[in-house]
Amino acid sequence: MKIRKAGCLLLLLGACLALSGCRVRTTVPEQAAGSTADQPALGAEALGSGLSGAETEEADEAENPKNREETGRLTKENPEASRKEYDESAPVEVVPGTGRKLHDEGEGEGVSVLNEAAEERVSRVNAGAEETAVQTVDAEKAEQKGASEDAPEADSAMTYYSVLLQDRTGSLYECQRTSVYWETAEDHVTVYKSSPEHSLILGAGANDVSSRLQAENLHVDDGWIVRKNPGLVVKVVGGNVLGTGVSSDSAARSVYAGLLAREGWAGTDAVRNKKVLLISGEMLEAPHLQLAAMLLIAETANPELFPDADPDRMIALLTEEAAGSAATGHYYYNGQGGF
Repeated sequence: MKIRKAGCLLLLLGACLALSGCRVRTTVPEQAAGSTADQPALGAEALGSGLSGAETEEADEAENPKNREETGRLTKENPEASRKEYDESAPVEVVPGTGRKLHDEGEGEGVSVLNEAAEERVSRVNAGAEETAVQTVDAEKAEQKGASEDAPEADSAMTYYSVLLQDRTGSLYECQRTSVYWETAEDHVTVYKSSPEHSLILGAGANDVSSRLQAENLHVDDGWIVRKNPGLVVKVVGGNVLGTGVSSDSAARSVYAGLLAREGWAGTDAVRNKKVLLISGEMLEAPHLQLAAMLLIAETANPELFPDADPDRMIALLTEEAAGSAATGHYYYNGQGGF
């Protein structure tokens, strides 16, 4: 009697298993594959299930009779996939747990490549390409890309000081750039964003507080200047104050004192930190003096970047190279003096 009961139980268990229609999984569960709705489902072959191609197709058709209608199409429906279709002819399949990426375009129909062979295919350079390649380095290595101390000597003063300016100011982040209020020879008149003066400010590694002004609104008042709170003020003066042949800085001192005395200026960063610079209008007229002006602005804004700067020597070398003789006169004034 007990044997009969055991036999019945076995028969009942077998019937239940037959009715359950055990399925062959043809894709990785979503958690195991780490897939999202945007990733293709994985076939049984990619999982190493051991099924042959014919067996896999039979299993798919057994699971979903609709697959029989899909013959000849590129995709099949898979009820258990995170997306309901997968491409049987895809050249590459995503294999969960793979420790490295495949190289080249679908190489080996998705078959992994040996490390030695893969490394040879990591980079390919097209010698006929028109675009210029740009190298990206880690942040900790960026400081190693500055000017070399043992580089060949510059062949001109223009080259030397141009490289020096770019090297020193190129390390500044946007938030470290000093805001500059540039005033023309006419009091309370600033410059437009397409002006040469605006370009000099940017070339010096600084920002122009008037860059958003329209060309017809360049006349400003002290209230506007104070609200902008510039970190540096650059004031252009005429040849009777600074420039070639000017042997005294008395006129410059008078203009400088007048700027500091303007209403509200005492509370600006520029005045509090003694970063007010007068320059001769002559410094806007020739490339070598424009470079000198940018260096003066950069050095005044960021003295810590130019501990070895000698503005007087710089102007002398640049003018001697360009004109054949060193400049004579006072070309700038920063509250202390000027060549």
